[in-house]
Amino acid sequence: MHKLKLMMVVALLLLVGGQMMGQTHGTMLLGASFPMSDYAKVNGINSTALFGDLNQVCGGAAVGFNVGLKWDFSVGVQGLAVILSMDGFFNGPNSDMDECYDDKRNALDVLYNDIDLTTPRYINASGMLGLRYIYYFNPQFGMYIEAGAGGCGRYITDYCERYNFTDILTEDTKRHKNTMEFSSAYTFAYQAGAGIEVSKKLVLACSFYDLGAAPVKGEYIEKINWESTTTNFKHGSLHPMMVLARIGFRF
Repeated sequence: MHKLKLMMVVALLLLVGGQMMGQTHGTMLLGASFPMSDYAKVNGINSTALFGDLNQVCGGAAVGFNVGLKWDFSVGVQGLAVILSMDGFFNGPNSDMDECYDDKRNALDVLYNDIDLTTPRYINASGMLGLRYIYYFNPQFGMYIEAGAGGCGRYITDYCERYNFTDILTEDTKRHKNTMEFSSAYTFAYQAGAGIEVSKKLVLACSFYDLGAAPVKGEYIEKINWESTTTNFKHGSLHPMMVLARIGFRF
């Protein structure tokens, strides 16, 4: 009797799972990310969240790119689906931020030799759960709106200065390396968007993403030849916000 019940439960799970798989679709999305608000602004290197004091919020981010995966699960209501999405974002420094780094390089060049700068990049990765509603005007063309919320992990690549200088006392040439290693941050994030679907295969989408604000902090490592010292730092707060323009392929 117990074996019969177990077989019935397994059969029911397989049946429901098969139906869910039949009502599940995925979409791969590629596109450009356009930074908004303070995330794109900069007015001197000390006005940025990376290098300024606790009150600074500018990011100096340039237009970047986005890669996303999205799955939609039917809930039994025509046009309505639960969506699960995962997105990756990459943004480098914009032209104003590059000018700040050039000014920094020129200032170092006055005092030292063999200047080499490695500048930070922004990487964000989010996962969200939400809802989507699509209306089909005909079997080949539909329009949809969606919204979701979840979490985001923020990563900033290292900032590094390298240069040579001459010790006044010994007249020896030494290699100086200053590195800022930024800590990862995890924030609440949300998105809202709209788009069109053609032939149930091609998707053209526009979305707004707010990936949440978090302080910029980490470790400052100063190394002269083989000797190094490490101190902690905490600067401003970075708040990635962006508009995405994307093309997607459903599968």
